[in-house]
Amino acid sequence: MRYQPVIGLEIHCELLTNSKVFCTCQNEFGGSENTRVCPRCSGMPGTLPLLNQGAVRLAAKAGFATNCTVNGYSSFDRKNYFYPDLPKAYQITQFEHPICTDGHIDVAGGKRIRINRIHIEEDAGKLVHDDYEGVSLADYNRCGVPLIEIVTEPDFRSAEEVQDFVTQIAQRLKYAGVCDARMEQGSLRVDVNISIMPFGSEEFGTRAEIKNLNSVKSIGRAIEYEIQRQSEILDGGGKVVQETRRYNENRDDTKPLRSKEEAHDYRYFPEPDIPPVLLSEEDIEAIRKEMPELPHERSKRYTEEYGLPADDASLLTAQKEFSDFYDEAAASEPEYRMISNLMLGEVSHLLNETGSDITEVKFSPAELAKTAKLAADGTVSKGAAKEIVSIMFKDGGDPRRIAQEHGFIMDTDASGLDEVIDKVLAENADAAEKYKNGNAKLFGFIMGQAIKACGKSANPALIKEALNKKLQ
Repeated sequence: MRYQPVIGLEIHCELLTNSKVFCTCQNEFGGSENTRVCPRCSGMPGTLPLLNQGAVRLAAKAGFATNCTVNGYSSFDRKNYFYPDLPKAYQITQFEHPICTDGHIDVAGGKRIRINRIHIEEDAGKLVHDDYEGVSLADYNRCGVPLIEIVTEPDFRSAEEVQDFVTQIAQRLKYAGVCDARMEQGSLRVDVNISIMPFGSEEFGTRAEIKNLNSVKSIGRAIEYEIQRQSEILDGGGKVVQETRRYNENRDDTKPLRSKEEAHDYRYFPEPDIPPVLLSEEDIEAIRKEMPELPHERSKRYTEEYGLPADDASLLTAQKEFSDFYDEAAASEPEYRMISNLMLGEVSHLLNETGSDITEVKFSPAELAKTAKLAADGTVSKGAAKEIVSIMFKDGGDPRRIAQEHGFIMDTDASGLDEVIDKVLAENADAAEKYKNGNAKLFGFIMGQAIKACGKSANPALIKEALNKKLQ
């Protein structure tokens, strides 16, 4: 590839407040079209906005989660534009004085991505485009839903960096209780500003903005398509037009929506009906103290205090509910590695197989911890522990009782074991002979046959010891 992409992001995140940002309409996803709208959020003449203080606190938490400075002074402005999803023809936002500035997040490889600002604003409505009928329908339920917009510097140079950053943002905001980050529902949406320039150049190209991407996969595909599109234009001697485009997942392409506006096109001016937001140092510190442990902090604890591999810690913290379940189990029994292995192994397999969520399982974190304890103590084998988890997943129940009822308690009596081992070696004489002649890989096969012959209560340690004696 001859060209270097230059990418910046605008990430819109809906805040988890009970009501909208400037009125008392319910802030909830779904519902029949245009049923959560009032004169205030639809901008009827004579109505005045009333700022939701909870939205301010959540915006500050987003700042702490992204290493921003939370400013003691912020204010609101009107952003004027005419578009069918904006019934009052202006949006209340923060332009001159945002609530958070100068943050950063490090992506894979240690590269630091700078965050210019986080500001509070109201969401617009939703346009539903029917490409086949050639019409667009407007649903104003989303008008006035509280948003933060996270604006980065143009520091990204690949789709992979963007995808890692968005994944981290979603995780951090969810852990902090700021946003549920359900991209499929539109509560976290990404606008990608992308241009290309020849490698070695320091002058950025003309950018295009791709609006409202709602999955990490779509973000990657849209970026790759746009790099290819702009490359073909430049290679053909043309010029990239600065415009806003929409990505179509079905066609895997981007199409123009409108010309890209600059700040002066919006005719920003101070919002006359909302006073500035003033946060004292005490206010800011009180919000900081409410911050929970974030995923990267939790992952660090798992590796440094619990001794888990970094990859396992990363997988455990990918989803907050999954990590919460692990934390509660680990607090019940300090079998950190065994609990992790069960969760990343059998539990994850069963969740994927059934399409379930960790919050829906029929066993508690304490019961999973007891299962891990049984395996760690040698009461049951690791294989039996997986079977116990599978039984609990289906029917619930106490792990020790399940182990007893299904014959999983390992037999510590070695009497009679020699006879079983002799029979297994006789039935697999060829493999035993090849092992003795130097094919060490066959030991695992012979071991498996011996465990199978001994049944559910087989003690792998005793079987291994007996096999070693017989095969020497």
